[in-house]
Amino acid sequence: MLAALDAESKILLKMLEKGAMTRSTARSLQLESAQSGLPMIESLLLQDIISEEDVARAYADLNGMRFLDLTRRRPSAPWVLSLPENISRRLQCIVFGDVSGQLVVVVADPVDARVAGALREHFDKPLQFVVGPRYQIAQIQDEIYGDARTKGARIAEITPVHRTAATLSASGLNVVEQLDSIIDEAVDRRASDIHIEPEEDRLRVRMRIDGRMIEARALPLDAAPAVVSRVKVLTTLDITERRKPQDGRFTQRSFEQDIDIRVAIIPTIHGERITMRLLNMNRSVIDLGTLGMDIETKQAFERLIRRPHGIMLVTGPTGSGKSTTLYAALQQINRIDQHIITVEDPVEYHIAGVNQIQVDSEHGVTFARAMRSILRHDPDVIMVGEIRDQETAHLALEASLTGHLVLATLHTNSAVGALTRLVDMGCEPYLVSSAMIGILAQRLVRRICDNCKKPFDANDTERRLLDIPDIRGQVKIYRGTGCARCGRAGYFDRVGIYEFVPFDSGLAELVMNTASTEALYRHALDHGCVTLRMDAVKKVLHGLTTLEEALRVTVTET
Repeated sequence: MLAALDAESKILLKMLEKGAMTRSTARSLQLESAQSGLPMIESLLLQDIISEEDVARAYADLNGMRFLDLTRRRPSAPWVLSLPENISRRLQCIVFGDVSGQLVVVVADPVDARVAGALREHFDKPLQFVVGPRYQIAQIQDEIYGDARTKGARIAEITPVHRTAATLSASGLNVVEQLDSIIDEAVDRRASDIHIEPEEDRLRVRMRIDGRMIEARALPLDAAPAVVSRVKVLTTLDITERRKPQDGRFTQRSFEQDIDIRVAIIPTIHGERITMRLLNMNRSVIDLGTLGMDIETKQAFERLIRRPHGIMLVTGPTGSGKSTTLYAALQQINRIDQHIITVEDPVEYHIAGVNQIQVDSEHGVTFARAMRSILRHDPDVIMVGEIRDQETAHLALEASLTGHLVLATLHTNSAVGALTRLVDMGCEPYLVSSAMIGILAQRLVRRICDNCKKPFDANDTERRLLDIPDIRGQVKIYRGTGCARCGRAGYFDRVGIYEFVPFDSGLAELVMNTASTEALYRHALDHGCVTLRMDAVKKVLHGLTTLEEALRVTVTET
């Protein structure tokens, strides 16, 4: 940190000597930096007072290191690829090559203590650091790692410098290190899933980040058997079985986090395909106030989850955040005088004070069987991770009528669709109408990156899609322009959109008469229901998401 302050002082002195700025400007920048918490160097770069070459030369001079201009001397691809991409990008460094038995590494920030530690864990050679401009390092990373992903090049090709010897594929790929690197990259990029897919000419690796699939890298096709075998060893699955689907799980330590990885393997025409779902075992439960509900919906939802009995459903497709919402609800009502039991598949969060049961079909622990046992333990609140069949649905409804509050999820496209879905599953309409207290439908949209969010004037088409009358005047909408924080995507993280329907006597009567979903929907709209599309539009106008995202995940109400 002292070195960073000295570098800032050195750069300021140079700018004053060159006449690039006045002492008054320097004092203003120092005050602005102190108030914003942004490092002085970043403020100077943002205002184009200095260049990244100036910063790199100052860092090199201050630390007694060489400055390297990467536009004049380029590293070779195999050396760059010897360091996994996620580590290279996170630490803003690249491996340049071997000089006199020392591994030369180009760094943007030589005072970052993480760099030396991470590289010494990865390489068993003496290290020599040189300083290069940050943007030049990023350009090399984009070119070489990008080209490797496109061509399926061998990552970690320089095997002699690596500390550990491990299983190699036919092309020499270090499979153990490669799989660890893929998992590390997924954790570093906040991915929820990893997909390893054999194709005709390569092994493609994709990740789901903020709900969207992106291609992360490609491996040689001959690495597929070794990668699949490695995953099967970790999950204690049958290595010799290649014709049947297999499921398993294992735990991996990544960036000081324990990651629970659920694995599904299925044979395809090109070989076995792997899907790995990542769950951070150390993460804390999200608070109800941070999910993105508007004030009215949040207050109405909170009133219902404090009811002594009845069933509250949260609906939506897979990956729409239903479980997160229920966890936040449990956190809200979790008190010493409340006995809460859950049955889940899988248990994604651990909540202190809540008894959580993991479904285990192989040993006879199903949702329905667990529900029957739970009722003998005198709970006040029961959370059912998912209603999948008639028996579970019937038990949940009956439990809600016998003095228990039941929170559950159900796969439907809309809030009122849950009512007809329960009836279609074989639940008696009188039971549904007597037990139900409310339904919440939800989706997740990508949140605009706060670091690169910019306002734009909505054009006529966008105003029409937002249902904004012309007389309202000019309307601002927002988009992310792309930056290092969001990986040039313009989005970072996700936010929920919600459709909340409190269950009233009118809906109860319609359910008793087995009315259609359309009739139920009309009643909900007539009584003030805010639809998913309406809530999405609100979030567009508030600058939380883009119009494109709102249109992607919602449909127009008819």
